[in-house]
Amino acid sequence: MLQMPVDDVVDPHIHLFDLKGTPRQMQPLGKLFGWNDRVLRFMATKLMPSEAIDFFGRKTDLLGDYLPEHFRGDSESSNVRRYVHIQAGWKDDKPLDPVGETAWLAGMADGPAAIVAHADLNLGADVAPVLAAHQQVSDKVRGIRHMFSHHPSDRVMDFCHDPQMSRSSSFRAGFDQLAEHDLSFDAWCYGHQLDQVSELAAYNPAVPVVLCHVGTPVGMLGEFGGVGVSAQERARIADEWRDAISALAQHEHVMCKLSGLLMPVLGLGYEDASRSPSVSELVDTLTPIIDHCVDAFGPDRCMVASNFPVDRVATSYAVMTEAMVEMTARFGQDAQQALFADTAARFYRI
Repeated sequence: MLQMPVDDVVDPHIHLFDLKGTPRQMQPLGKLFGWNDRVLRFMATKLMPSEAIDFFGRKTDLLGDYLPEHFRGDSESSNVRRYVHIQAGWKDDKPLDPVGETAWLAGMADGPAAIVAHADLNLGADVAPVLAAHQQVSDKVRGIRHMFSHHPSDRVMDFCHDPQMSRSSSFRAGFDQLAEHDLSFDAWCYGHQLDQVSELAAYNPAVPVVLCHVGTPVGMLGEFGGVGVSAQERARIADEWRDAISALAQHEHVMCKLSGLLMPVLGLGYEDASRSPSVSELVDTLTPIIDHCVDAFGPDRCMVASNFPVDRVATSYAVMTEAMVEMTARFGQDAQQALFADTAARFYRI
């Protein structure tokens, strides 16, 4: 049974979405087949790219709505008081389109305590009006996430087209605008791209950075998309990930989210299992990852996050949280207060 040592938990990474009512890539499917979950899932497997199905898992909860009431239901036993929404697939055909997501969130009765929005940093200095528009729509906008996750395997889903995007002059000019607008940067990459996060951190230290999902080391815990097919390869991936995390932690304005560990892309395979993993199974598997991140960054620069509903494909919020509590107990109660609440509240100014 969960004994949460923190009374005012902040979950700094969830995704809210209305599949049928807001402009998203999956909206046409939701409108056509949302009346029947079984039909919707069948059609999704036929129409979605195979790498997308593999990335999120066939049992993913991203084929329905996920609104504040759904999140509260998931997290009700975990003392979560406040949460942070991270941009979630709002269509952005035009630069100002993502501001619509911020406006949608601002109208919620039980909305997020902070918002990490999307803006195309490849616009360079011209992204400034987009950032200003986000801030005008909601005073809860704290940061921007422009994903640069790209993998050399064609069986691993890419979230940007250019594997070197973060190194381009246009992206760097857009990144500079975050400092001008007092905004942070949520960095999501794959494990082999962690050096790009370090480069960004060194490039402009005036932009606070938080690493999402411990850098998502593809295939480190099991085979996924042709990556991590042998024990030797997984050991190499783990060694390189540990070294890259230690290097990134040298930048004192960078923090780390302990999250996303149950996404299929890490290779655990829980999304296809006949039963959900137990707390003890999660503790045995994930403790080395948690320990290395907390040892490298320190509790005051790490934050536990759920990545719900994406990680719900593997287990419940309660089981995941109980495992996180057990894995972090060795650091002490003050550290757990930081990990489950204070670090996130400080970083996102909530």
